[in-house]
This record gives sequence, structure tokens and C-alpha cells, in this order.
Amino acid sequence: MKTQVLIIGGGPAGSACAIHLKRLGISSVIVEKETFPRFHIGESLTGDSGDLLRELGLGDAMEKMNFPIKYGIRGHGPRGFSPFWVPIVTRDPVTHEQRESHSWQVRRAVFDEMLLNQAEEVGTTVLQGTVSNPVFDDDGRARGAQVTLPDGTDLTITCDVLVDASGQRTLLANLGVTGAKHRGHYSRQVAIFSHFTGAVRDEAYWGNILTFFKDKHHWCWFIPINESVTSIGFGIPGDYYQSKNESISAFLTRELREFNQNLAARVENVERVEEDRAISNYSYHVDDFTGKGWMCIGDAHRFVDPLFSFGVNIGLREGRESAQYIHDYLGNGGFSEERPFAAFEEWSTRGAERGQILLDSYWETTFFFGMLLRKHEADFMDLFAGRLWEDEDYEATVSMRNRLKQQNARAEAAGSPGD
Repeated sequence: MKTQVLIIGGGPAGSACAIHLKRLGISSVIVEKETFPRFHIGESLTGDSGDLLRELGLGDAMEKMNFPIKYGIRGHGPRGFSPFWVPIVTRDPVTHEQRESHSWQVRRAVFDEMLLNQAEEVGTTVLQGTVSNPVFDDDGRARGAQVTLPDGTDLTITCDVLVDASGQRTLLANLGVTGAKHRGHYSRQVAIFSHFTGAVRDEAYWGNILTFFKDKHHWCWFIPINESVTSIGFGIPGDYYQSKNESISAFLTRELREFNQNLAARVENVERVEEDRAISNYSYHVDDFTGKGWMCIGDAHRFVDPLFSFGVNIGLREGRESAQYIHDYLGNGGFSEERPFAAFEEWSTRGAERGQILLDSYWETTFFFGMLLRKHEADFMDLFAGRLWEDEDYEATVSMRNRLKQQNARAEAAGSPGD
């Protein structure tokens, strides 16, 4: 079997890549290991994700799915009753002026299947199967992959470009095709979560995400994913979880009751409607994630802690951008280049680093982060919305982090809390 582009993984990054490739006149095959619909975490979509979905022509479909509308984030501090509000904003495509917008909260099983179906509807071939090994030419250029179908049949698919969108399986990294895979800043974090009915939401704009903060790296999400079901989970240090010596279910039940007064009042009468789950080692990045005729996109090369919900956002944006780089690659006949997608890798890394800087600045310099947010609200609203790739602002973001660190160091030296 032959195709121009072989995409490993049918999640948001892979599906978006396929849809954009088709718009550019390029055929692709998606090989997805799992049967959709399948459970997945990461249900809150940023403002930029909303814009990217509307750009794909899926705005009406999202509305018809009756996903909860997300107008912003309401955060609660340790005492639970002093919330701060972060609205979703967009930029006018003509005037570039900032204005309020909305995105959605989604049940990922439904949302991911919708995107994969859309990719198939526009002409992408979707196969269920397991990719075992990539195939390379003698000169090291990716030429396809070996696939095992559900009935045990082995199939070799040849291609001009191989795209790893395998998510946190990080297939090419685990096979040693990429550079090293590194644990990130929050690799010792654990997330413990489930889905519940009966949770008390805000009466107005009930679809908004709520977050609750207790200590550094210790927080809770509260995400309505349809009219009755709410995703609730805790991002916590692994040492804290181990110190409790509890089962996942016992830990989750107790934290719901003890974590935060406001949260406790919202979950007095909840019932679980999903299996309790735990995920560890959230944060990582992969070196050298592009090569001769191949590239990794989305979680296949990097995952940033989920506090600001950048996961789907990065996948959708990289799906779009990777399609354009592939189009240019196929059009200019640059098959002999050693790193034909190096520019994509640089672009991707700069955006992910901006997201990482924003996250680090929040956890490491929370007090001054809040002060700077109020002083430069418009810039921060863009970052929270997921617009991480405006290169002209990258150095300003680095400068912001450095200023915050300096201010925090001075406060600590003076005996004043910086967190």
C-alpha cells in the first residue's frame, strides 16, 4: 500500500494534519491502534483551539454536539472563596484587536472520534492497526512503516513522509529514531481523576472550567463535559500521593472532601460514572523530533503540564503547520536534505517553550505573576488562549520569566513570600 503521507495516530494532531493535507491536495493514511471512541483526558479547549476548529469548518458541528461552552477559567485560591477570572479572547483577523470569544469543554471520546471521522470524510484513509517499525531507505530517509492489522495481517505502507502523531506513546522516540526523551519540569506529578454526576456548577455560564489551588504543584480541575457529567481531578506531587498510602479511589474520595471548601460544597452529592484513573510523569520533551522524511507532532514529541490546557491546542496547531511544511517539502523535491523539517522543529519548540515559561512563571513566582498579569492583561490573555507562536513576542516572554525570577529572589531575600 502506498500513500504520500503516513500518519501514526488518529488523535487531534493526526486528524488535523490529515484534514489540512487534504485541503492542500495531499493524500494521507492514518493508522490508529485503538478503537474509537476511546477514553482520553484533556477535556478543556483553549481559545485558540476554538479558533482552529472554526477554521477547519467545524464550529457548527461543535455547537450541534452540545458541548458545554467555555467563556473562561475561574480560579480559586486555597481558601476557596476568592476567585479570579480569565476570559477567553480572540484576535480579529483584520484589525487584530482583542475581543472576547468562547471555546468548548468536550468529552474526548466523542470529540476525538468526530475529528477522526471528519478526516475520513474529506478523503483520508483510516486503518485500525499497530505500527511496529518504521521503514527507511539506504540513505536514511523514512519510506513507510510496518503495520499489523486487527486480524493479524502484516502490511507495509510506503510513503513520502512519515508523521508520528502517536501521542504519549511517543512511538518514534521509544524506537530510538528521534533524539533522547527527557522528563520535564513536572515529571514527578501524578494526576488522579474521574467523571461525576451531581456536581454543583456556577449557575451563570455553567460550562466554564473551575480550578482550585492548594499548594505549589497541587491543584484541582472541575470541567463540565456535558449537561450532567463533570470531569474532576487532582494534579499533585507524586510524593504527596504516596505519603497517603491510599488506593486511587480512596485518595480521590478524601481529596474531594478535604482539598478546598468551595470544591467540597460542590461535590457533596456526586456519583462516579467513570472508572477512577491515575496518570504519572506528565511532562517530557523529545530532542531532534524531525528527520529525513519524518516528523513528530503533538504529544509524540512534547507534553507540557495540563494546567493551562495546551495539549489539544498544540496538537491542532502543529497539525495545521506540519501540513504546510509537508506541502512545501513535497513541492520542492528536497528529498536529499538531512533535516528538511528543521524549520518546523524550531517553530514548534519556540511555541512550546513559551507555554513552558508561562507555566514555570506561575508556579515559581505566583505572587509577582499575578501582579504582572494585571499590568499586561492583554498579552497574558493571548498566552492563556494558547497563542504561543507569535515570534515577535518570544523574547518578551523570556524577559518576563527573568524579571519574575529576579523579583521573587529579592522578595525571598527580604523575607517576603513570593509564592
